[in-house]
Amino acid sequence: MRNLSRRFFLMLLSLVILLPVLSAEASGSWQTFTESTVPDTLGFLVQEYTGTVTVTFLGDCTLGGEERSRSSASGFVRTIEKNGYGWPFRNLLTLTGSDDLTVANLEGVLSDRDLKKHRVRKEYNFIGPSAYTQILREGSVECVTLANNHSHDYDTVGYQDTKAALKDAGIAYFGTDCLAVWENEDGLLIGFLGVSGSLSGNRAKDYQKKAELLKSIGCSAIITVMHAGTEYEYTPDAYQEQIVSQAVKAGCCLVVGHHPHVIHGFNIVEGIPVAYSLGNCSFGGNARPRDFDALALRADLHFEEGILTGTTLHFYPLSISGSSRTNDYSPVFLKGAEAERVLRKMTDSTGFDLGSFDESAGAVITVPALSAD
Repeated sequence: MRNLSRRFFLMLLSLVILLPVLSAEASGSWQTFTESTVPDTLGFLVQEYTGTVTVTFLGDCTLGGEERSRSSASGFVRTIEKNGYGWPFRNLLTLTGSDDLTVANLEGVLSDRDLKKHRVRKEYNFIGPSAYTQILREGSVECVTLANNHSHDYDTVGYQDTKAALKDAGIAYFGTDCLAVWENEDGLLIGFLGVSGSLSGNRAKDYQKKAELLKSIGCSAIITVMHAGTEYEYTPDAYQEQIVSQAVKAGCCLVVGHHPHVIHGFNIVEGIPVAYSLGNCSFGGNARPRDFDALALRADLHFEEGILTGTTLHFYPLSISGSSRTNDYSPVFLKGAEAERVLRKMTDSTGFDLGSFDESAGAVITVPALSAD
Protein backbone atom coordinates (compact mmCIF):
# COMPACT_ATOMS: atom_id res chain seq x y z
CA MET A 1 0.00 0.00 0.00
CA ARG A 2 2.87 2.34 0.81
CA ASN A 3 4.42 1.75 -2.63
CA LEU A 4 1.07 2.42 -4.34
CA SER A 5 0.68 5.67 -2.39
CA ARG A 6 4.18 6.75 -3.35
CA ARG A 7 3.49 6.05 -7.05
CA PHE A 8 0.22 8.00 -6.87
CA PHE A 9 2.06 10.91 -5.25
CA LEU A 10 4.74 10.85 -7.96
CA MET A 11 2.08 10.83 -10.66
CA LEU A 12 0.46 13.92 -9.15
CA LEU A 13 3.86 15.58 -8.82
CA SER A 14 4.58 14.83 -12.47
CA LEU A 15 1.37 16.54 -13.52
CA VAL A 16 2.10 19.60 -11.41
CA ILE A 17 5.60 19.97 -12.83
CA LEU A 18 4.45 19.50 -16.41
CA LEU A 19 1.56 21.96 -16.29
CA PRO A 20 3.65 25.05 -17.20
CA VAL A 21 4.79 23.53 -20.49
CA LEU A 22 1.45 22.09 -21.59
CA SER A 23 0.31 23.29 -25.00
CA ALA A 24 -3.28 24.45 -25.37
CA GLU A 25 -3.32 23.26 -28.96
CA ALA A 26 -2.16 19.66 -28.76
CA SER A 27 -2.23 16.57 -26.63
CA GLY A 28 0.48 15.46 -24.22
CA SER A 29 3.13 17.44 -22.40
CA TRP A 30 6.77 18.36 -22.85
CA GLN A 31 9.91 18.56 -20.76
CA THR A 32 13.22 20.09 -21.85
CA PHE A 33 16.33 19.23 -19.86
CA THR A 34 20.07 18.60 -19.97
CA GLU A 35 21.97 15.46 -19.07
CA SER A 36 22.56 16.81 -15.56
CA THR A 37 18.98 17.98 -14.95
CA VAL A 38 16.85 14.97 -15.85
CA PRO A 39 13.45 15.33 -14.13
CA ASP A 40 12.88 12.70 -11.44
CA THR A 41 9.34 12.23 -12.71
CA LEU A 42 10.47 10.75 -16.04
CA GLY A 43 10.92 7.04 -16.46
CA PHE A 44 9.25 5.65 -13.34
CA LEU A 45 6.01 4.54 -15.01
CA VAL A 46 5.78 1.41 -17.14
CA GLN A 47 3.49 2.23 -20.04
CA GLU A 48 1.93 -0.17 -22.51
CA TYR A 49 0.36 2.29 -24.91
CA THR A 50 -1.23 0.89 -28.06
CA GLY A 51 -2.14 3.40 -30.72
CA THR A 52 -0.70 5.99 -33.09
CA VAL A 53 1.10 9.26 -32.35
CA THR A 54 1.12 11.82 -35.17
CA VAL A 55 4.01 14.27 -35.48
CA THR A 56 4.27 17.06 -38.05
CA PHE A 57 7.70 18.38 -39.05
CA LEU A 58 8.35 21.75 -40.69
CA GLY A 59 11.59 23.10 -42.14
CA ASP A 60 13.49 26.35 -41.61
CA CYS A 61 11.38 29.05 -39.94
CA THR A 62 12.88 32.50 -39.42
CA LEU A 63 10.44 34.67 -37.48
CA GLY A 64 12.00 38.06 -38.14
CA GLY A 65 15.01 38.57 -40.33
CA GLU A 66 18.10 40.70 -40.73
CA GLU A 67 18.05 44.00 -38.83
CA ARG A 68 18.63 46.05 -41.98
CA SER A 69 15.80 44.52 -44.01
CA ARG A 70 13.25 42.80 -41.80
CA SER A 71 11.15 46.00 -41.52
CA SER A 72 11.22 46.83 -45.24
CA ALA A 73 7.93 47.06 -47.11
CA SER A 74 8.22 43.43 -48.21
CA GLY A 75 9.94 42.23 -45.03
CA PHE A 76 8.66 39.84 -42.40
CA VAL A 77 7.91 42.50 -39.76
CA ARG A 78 5.67 44.62 -41.99
CA THR A 79 3.94 41.49 -43.25
CA ILE A 80 3.06 40.41 -39.71
CA GLU A 81 1.99 43.92 -38.74
CA LYS A 82 -0.40 43.91 -41.69
CA ASN A 83 -1.74 40.35 -41.44
CA GLY A 84 -1.36 39.28 -37.81
CA TYR A 85 0.41 36.48 -35.97
CA GLY A 86 -1.73 33.79 -37.58
CA TRP A 87 -0.48 34.61 -41.08
CA PRO A 88 2.66 32.42 -41.45
CA PHE A 89 1.12 29.00 -40.70
CA ARG A 90 -2.53 29.70 -41.57
CA ASN A 91 -2.51 27.39 -44.60
CA LEU A 92 -0.81 24.53 -42.75
CA LEU A 93 -3.28 24.26 -39.87
CA THR A 94 -4.98 21.28 -41.47
CA LEU A 95 -1.78 19.43 -40.53
CA THR A 96 -0.45 21.23 -37.47
CA GLY A 97 -3.85 21.64 -35.87
CA SER A 98 -4.88 18.00 -36.24
CA ASP A 99 -1.76 16.18 -35.01
CA ASP A 100 -0.46 15.30 -31.57
CA LEU A 101 2.59 17.55 -31.86
CA THR A 102 4.34 19.79 -34.37
CA VAL A 103 8.10 20.36 -34.47
CA ALA A 104 9.67 23.18 -36.51
CA ASN A 105 13.19 24.53 -36.92
CA LEU A 106 13.37 28.01 -35.36
CA GLU A 107 16.26 29.59 -37.19
CA GLY A 108 17.07 32.87 -35.48
CA VAL A 109 16.87 34.76 -32.19
CA LEU A 110 13.79 36.05 -30.35
CA SER A 111 14.56 38.97 -28.05
CA ASP A 112 13.25 42.43 -27.13
CA ARG A 113 16.66 43.80 -26.18
CA ASP A 114 19.11 45.76 -28.28
CA LEU A 115 21.65 43.06 -28.97
CA LYS A 116 23.76 44.84 -31.57
CA LYS A 117 26.91 44.59 -29.48
CA HIS A 118 26.35 40.84 -29.20
CA ARG A 119 25.92 40.31 -32.93
CA VAL A 120 28.18 37.52 -34.15
CA ARG A 121 30.27 38.50 -37.16
CA LYS A 122 28.79 36.52 -40.04
CA GLU A 123 26.97 37.14 -43.31
CA TYR A 124 23.41 36.86 -41.98
CA ASN A 125 22.06 37.48 -38.47
CA PHE A 126 18.36 36.80 -37.87
CA ILE A 127 16.28 38.26 -35.04
CA GLY A 128 12.66 38.98 -34.14
CA PRO A 129 10.76 40.15 -31.03
CA SER A 130 9.75 37.71 -28.29
CA ALA A 131 6.08 38.33 -29.15
CA TYR A 132 6.64 36.23 -32.27
CA THR A 133 6.24 33.15 -30.11
CA GLN A 134 2.55 33.87 -30.65
CA ILE A 135 3.11 33.00 -34.32
CA LEU A 136 4.12 29.52 -33.20
CA ARG A 137 1.16 29.23 -30.85
CA GLU A 138 -1.37 30.34 -33.46
CA GLY A 139 0.26 27.96 -35.93
CA SER A 140 -0.11 25.06 -33.46
CA VAL A 141 3.66 24.55 -33.31
CA GLU A 142 4.35 23.07 -29.88
CA CYS A 143 8.09 22.48 -30.10
CA VAL A 144 11.07 23.91 -31.98
CA THR A 145 14.63 22.81 -32.52
CA LEU A 146 17.34 25.35 -31.76
CA ALA A 147 20.07 23.09 -33.14
CA ASN A 148 20.97 25.25 -36.12
CA ASN A 149 23.49 27.84 -37.34
CA HIS A 150 21.36 30.90 -36.47
CA SER A 151 20.21 30.27 -32.89
CA HIS A 152 23.44 31.93 -31.67
CA ASP A 153 23.45 34.86 -34.13
CA TYR A 154 23.58 37.16 -31.09
CA ASP A 155 25.86 34.96 -29.04
CA THR A 156 24.85 33.25 -25.80
CA VAL A 157 22.84 36.28 -24.68
CA GLY A 158 20.51 36.01 -27.66
CA TYR A 159 20.27 32.25 -27.29
CA GLN A 160 19.21 32.52 -23.67
CA ASP A 161 16.66 35.23 -24.53
CA THR A 162 15.18 32.90 -27.14
CA LYS A 163 14.88 30.07 -24.66
CA ALA A 164 13.25 32.38 -22.12
CA ALA A 165 10.73 33.65 -24.68
CA LEU A 166 9.79 30.10 -25.67
CA LYS A 167 9.45 28.99 -22.07
CA ASP A 168 7.23 31.96 -21.23
CA ALA A 169 5.01 31.08 -24.19
CA GLY A 170 4.77 27.40 -23.20
CA ILE A 171 6.64 26.21 -26.27
CA ALA A 172 9.08 23.35 -25.85
CA TYR A 173 12.53 23.30 -27.44
CA PHE A 174 15.63 21.18 -27.83
CA GLY A 175 19.11 21.89 -29.16
CA THR A 176 22.65 20.63 -29.17
CA ASP A 177 22.85 21.47 -25.45
CA CYS A 178 19.51 20.04 -24.34
CA LEU A 179 16.95 17.33 -25.06
CA ALA A 180 13.17 17.26 -25.15
CA VAL A 181 10.72 14.52 -24.25
CA TRP A 182 7.03 14.43 -25.14
CA GLU A 183 4.71 12.33 -23.00
CA ASN A 184 1.15 11.37 -23.86
CA GLU A 185 -1.62 10.84 -21.34
CA ASP A 186 -0.85 7.11 -21.20
CA GLY A 187 2.79 7.65 -20.26
CA LEU A 188 4.34 6.99 -23.67
CA LEU A 189 7.62 8.90 -24.04
CA ILE A 190 9.13 10.14 -27.31
CA GLY A 191 12.59 11.72 -27.17
CA PHE A 192 14.05 14.36 -29.48
CA LEU A 193 17.72 14.98 -30.28
CA GLY A 194 19.01 18.02 -32.17
CA VAL A 195 22.15 18.04 -34.33
CA SER A 196 23.72 20.97 -36.16
CA GLY A 197 26.46 20.73 -38.77
CA SER A 198 28.12 17.39 -38.20
CA LEU A 199 28.83 14.60 -35.74
CA SER A 200 32.38 13.46 -35.21
CA GLY A 201 34.80 12.93 -32.36
CA ASN A 202 33.51 14.23 -29.02
CA ARG A 203 30.33 15.52 -30.61
CA ALA A 204 29.46 12.00 -31.72
CA LYS A 205 30.22 10.65 -28.25
CA ASP A 206 28.02 13.34 -26.66
CA TYR A 207 25.20 12.56 -29.07
CA GLN A 208 25.36 8.84 -28.29
CA LYS A 209 25.30 9.57 -24.55
CA LYS A 210 22.16 11.65 -24.98
CA ALA A 211 20.51 8.86 -26.95
CA GLU A 212 21.38 6.36 -24.23
CA LEU A 213 19.92 8.72 -21.64
CA LEU A 214 16.64 8.91 -23.54
CA LYS A 215 16.53 5.12 -23.69
CA SER A 216 17.27 4.83 -19.98
CA ILE A 217 14.30 7.00 -18.99
CA GLY A 218 11.96 4.87 -21.05
CA CYS A 219 11.52 6.58 -24.42
CA SER A 220 9.69 4.24 -26.78
CA ALA A 221 10.93 6.22 -29.79
CA ILE A 222 13.85 8.58 -30.38
CA ILE A 223 13.83 11.07 -33.25
CA THR A 224 16.86 12.97 -34.52
CA VAL A 225 16.31 16.35 -36.15
CA MET A 226 19.41 17.41 -38.06
CA HIS A 227 20.37 20.81 -39.44
CA ALA A 228 23.04 19.93 -41.95
CA GLY A 229 23.98 19.75 -45.59
CA THR A 230 25.31 22.04 -48.30
CA GLU A 231 23.18 25.11 -48.96
CA TYR A 232 21.35 25.07 -52.31
CA GLU A 233 22.72 21.65 -53.22
CA TYR A 234 20.02 19.09 -54.03
CA THR A 235 21.70 15.91 -52.86
CA PRO A 236 22.76 14.86 -49.35
CA ASP A 237 26.41 15.45 -48.49
CA ALA A 238 28.90 13.56 -46.33
CA TYR A 239 27.94 15.45 -43.15
CA GLN A 240 24.29 14.45 -43.48
CA GLU A 241 25.27 10.84 -44.08
CA GLN A 242 27.58 10.99 -41.07
CA ILE A 243 24.70 12.14 -38.84
CA VAL A 244 22.40 9.46 -40.24
CA SER A 245 25.04 6.81 -39.52
CA GLN A 246 25.26 7.98 -35.90
CA ALA A 247 21.46 8.03 -35.63
CA VAL A 248 21.28 4.44 -36.82
CA LYS A 249 23.92 3.49 -34.27
CA ALA A 250 21.96 5.32 -31.54
CA GLY A 251 18.80 3.37 -32.27
CA CYS A 252 16.74 6.29 -33.56
CA CYS A 253 13.49 5.50 -35.35
CA LEU A 254 13.44 8.54 -37.66
CA VAL A 255 15.77 11.28 -38.95
CA VAL A 256 14.38 14.57 -40.29
CA GLY A 257 16.59 17.29 -41.74
CA HIS A 258 16.81 20.86 -43.01
CA HIS A 259 19.41 23.60 -43.63
CA PRO A 260 20.16 23.47 -47.39
CA HIS A 261 17.15 25.79 -48.06
CA VAL A 262 16.04 23.32 -50.75
CA ILE A 263 14.40 19.94 -50.55
CA HIS A 264 16.25 16.66 -50.57
CA GLY A 265 14.85 13.20 -51.07
CA PHE A 266 13.95 10.33 -48.79
CA ASN A 267 15.72 7.07 -48.09
CA ILE A 268 15.66 4.09 -45.75
CA VAL A 269 19.08 3.55 -44.18
CA GLU A 270 19.54 0.25 -42.37
CA GLY A 271 15.81 0.18 -41.71
CA ILE A 272 15.60 3.79 -40.51
CA PRO A 273 13.51 6.30 -42.51
CA VAL A 274 15.44 9.48 -43.36
CA ALA A 275 14.06 12.73 -44.78
CA TYR A 276 17.27 14.60 -45.58
CA SER A 277 15.89 18.13 -46.03
CA LEU A 278 12.42 19.66 -45.85
CA GLY A 279 13.74 22.98 -47.16
CA ASN A 280 12.36 26.27 -45.86
CA CYS A 281 8.95 26.93 -44.34
CA SER A 282 7.98 30.40 -43.11
CA PHE A 283 11.38 31.90 -43.79
CA GLY A 284 11.71 35.59 -42.94
CA GLY A 285 15.38 35.61 -43.83
CA ASN A 286 14.89 36.11 -47.57
CA ALA A 287 12.20 38.09 -49.40
CA ARG A 288 13.23 36.60 -52.77
CA PRO A 289 14.57 33.07 -52.24
CA ARG A 290 16.17 31.08 -55.03
CA ASP A 291 13.84 28.11 -54.61
CA PHE A 292 10.24 28.17 -53.36
CA ASP A 293 9.81 24.39 -53.10
CA ALA A 294 9.51 22.83 -49.65
CA LEU A 295 8.00 19.90 -47.76
CA ALA A 296 5.88 19.29 -44.71
CA LEU A 297 6.23 15.83 -43.22
CA ARG A 298 3.63 14.03 -41.15
CA ALA A 299 4.87 10.94 -39.32
CA ASP A 300 2.39 8.46 -37.83
CA LEU A 301 4.24 6.42 -35.21
CA HIS A 302 2.45 3.13 -34.53
CA PHE A 303 2.83 1.52 -31.11
CA GLU A 304 1.69 -1.79 -29.68
CA GLU A 305 1.98 -2.18 -25.90
CA GLY A 306 4.64 0.52 -25.80
CA ILE A 307 6.70 -0.92 -28.66
CA LEU A 308 7.12 0.96 -31.95
CA THR A 309 5.93 -1.32 -34.74
CA GLY A 310 6.25 1.01 -37.73
CA THR A 311 6.10 4.54 -39.08
CA THR A 312 3.85 5.85 -41.84
CA LEU A 313 5.26 8.95 -43.51
CA HIS A 314 3.19 11.49 -45.44
CA PHE A 315 5.11 13.98 -47.60
CA TYR A 316 3.26 17.16 -48.59
CA PRO A 317 4.89 19.37 -51.25
CA LEU A 318 4.73 23.08 -50.44
CA SER A 319 5.55 26.44 -51.86
CA ILE A 320 6.98 28.66 -49.14
CA SER A 321 4.86 31.54 -50.47
CA GLY A 322 1.39 32.11 -51.86
CA SER A 323 3.03 34.44 -54.39
CA SER A 324 5.18 33.08 -57.19
CA ARG A 325 7.30 36.23 -57.43
CA THR A 326 8.13 37.15 -53.85
CA ASN A 327 8.09 35.59 -50.41
CA ASP A 328 4.91 36.35 -48.47
CA TYR A 329 6.11 34.09 -45.61
CA SER A 330 2.91 32.00 -45.65
CA PRO A 331 3.52 28.53 -47.17
CA VAL A 332 0.81 26.85 -49.24
CA PHE A 333 0.19 23.25 -50.27
CA LEU A 334 1.00 22.36 -53.85
CA LYS A 335 -1.38 20.26 -55.90
CA GLY A 336 -1.51 18.31 -59.12
CA ALA A 337 1.39 18.73 -61.53
CA GLU A 338 3.27 21.09 -59.20
CA ALA A 339 3.19 18.57 -56.36
CA GLU A 340 4.33 15.81 -58.71
CA ARG A 341 7.19 18.02 -59.89
CA VAL A 342 8.46 18.40 -56.31
CA LEU A 343 8.23 14.65 -55.73
CA ARG A 344 10.33 14.09 -58.85
CA LYS A 345 12.96 16.41 -57.38
CA MET A 346 12.99 14.19 -54.31
CA THR A 347 13.52 11.10 -56.45
CA ASP A 348 16.33 12.81 -58.36
CA SER A 349 17.97 13.70 -55.04
CA THR A 350 18.27 10.23 -53.49
CA GLY A 351 16.90 7.81 -56.07
CA PHE A 352 14.00 6.78 -53.84
CA ASP A 353 10.59 6.96 -55.57
CA LEU A 354 7.77 7.69 -53.12
CA GLY A 355 5.13 6.65 -55.64
CA SER A 356 1.76 8.26 -56.21
CA PHE A 357 0.53 11.49 -54.65
CA ASP A 358 -2.82 12.12 -53.01
CA GLU A 359 -3.83 15.66 -52.09
CA SER A 360 -5.29 14.67 -48.73
CA ALA A 361 -2.75 12.02 -47.69
CA GLY A 362 0.36 13.26 -49.52
CA ALA A 363 2.94 10.81 -50.84
CA VAL A 364 2.80 7.91 -48.39
CA ILE A 365 5.22 5.22 -47.33
CA THR A 366 5.14 2.88 -44.35
CA VAL A 367 8.39 1.63 -42.83
CA PRO A 368 8.22 -1.24 -40.31
CA ALA A 369 10.27 -0.79 -37.17
CA LEU A 370 13.38 -2.92 -36.87
CA SER A 371 12.03 -4.53 -33.72
CA ALA A 372 8.88 -5.44 -35.61
CA ASP A 373 10.66 -7.36 -38.41
